[in-house]
Amino acid sequence: MSATFMTLPAGYIRHATRAAGRTFALTERVASMPTRQSRVLSSGNATNAGFTYRLAAAASGKKSPPRSPKGGRDFWYYTSTNANAQPPYLRSTKPQSGEDAFFAATIGGSEHHVAFGVADGVGGWQDSGVDPSEFSHGLSGLMAGTAYLHEGLTEGKNARPQDLMQVAYDAVIGNPRILAGGCTASLAVASADGSMESANLGDSGFLIIGPGKVAHRSEAQTHAFNTPYQLSKVPAKMQAQHAIFGGSTHLSETPKQADVEKHKLKHGDIVVFATDGVWDNLSAQDTLGIVTRVMEEQGGWFKSHNFAGAETLLNESMVRSLPRAITETSDEQYLPGLLATAVMREAKTAGLDQKRNGPFAREVQMRFPQEGWQGGKPDDIAVVVCIAVEEVPVRITGDEGKPIKAKL
Repeated sequence: MSATFMTLPAGYIRHATRAAGRTFALTERVASMPTRQSRVLSSGNATNAGFTYRLAAAASGKKSPPRSPKGGRDFWYYTSTNANAQPPYLRSTKPQSGEDAFFAATIGGSEHHVAFGVADGVGGWQDSGVDPSEFSHGLSGLMAGTAYLHEGLTEGKNARPQDLMQVAYDAVIGNPRILAGGCTASLAVASADGSMESANLGDSGFLIIGPGKVAHRSEAQTHAFNTPYQLSKVPAKMQAQHAIFGGSTHLSETPKQADVEKHKLKHGDIVVFATDGVWDNLSAQDTLGIVTRVMEEQGGWFKSHNFAGAETLLNESMVRSLPRAITETSDEQYLPGLLATAVMREAKTAGLDQKRNGPFAREVQMRFPQEGWQGGKPDDIAVVVCIAVEEVPVRITGDEGKPIKAKL
């Protein structure tokens, strides 16, 4: 799966969809747009109080070799404050990281509201001659587009993640170009007051991380070990063949069965969404260790005292100074990108390490000791990192809030 800032493919968006109790048609026309986000925030712009969000994604295909990360191939940047960006949202496309997908999009173009998440194509569909990436990438792209086209914020009607999943799922089911397939899905909508609602179906998931601690970990939904809940499209012919000849069945849940949770983010909280290519190889504490290393190296976290057991604190001003806009080329480092890339690379390394037992290996050894499983689990990987930034009503002058330039 590769990723660019893109509009939805015409084949995915020509179907009518329904969201938040209203019906609208996603246009068939795909505008001619550049493939990178590129609006520069001019100095002197005033910021509004409330939360805004800085995001990045990183991904690696199961068949991709370990390599030095490159912008536009292995990681991508996004900010909720990059208003009028063209194209307006981030979504993954094949082929760089296989069957896993991701997206990030503002809600109705609001800098204070953002949707983001991941989808993991179910590899078992390959046994039926189906490419599951068509389903996962299609679903992610549609969730991004639906979020961005949402109307109603001025009336106090925010988008909800379960609704976004439902709209995208209905469109995939109705799209004749996506013949079959399935995926897990995990996404959230974060809002101006710092509230975040999530919807999780399957064994992708997320962590909320504060200074030195994991504040929350989502729970996986599974029928049995390594058998997650999943959205599926099973063609009538395949259903008929199963009824006649038997054989394995394709599990099929709906967005209504997703776990929905509500959270309150604090300034500087880090939300990490990832597919099971991460969670099968890294525990929550492993991920916290990675995040801690990056945050301390970049000055985002610091110790209250210079002795063991000292409290980890947030550098509040450093987080508020994170760039509000993205331009095309620079050597500047962007904190969400560093975090997403670090998690992706460590999961990749762990998955290829035949001596390192991660969560998946330990579970297999406990349940099926006769299998003799040892080491990591190679898989596709998709990661989205979001940092919550509580803005203060000040005017930006000089170099404050200058745009970051993505390495694309």
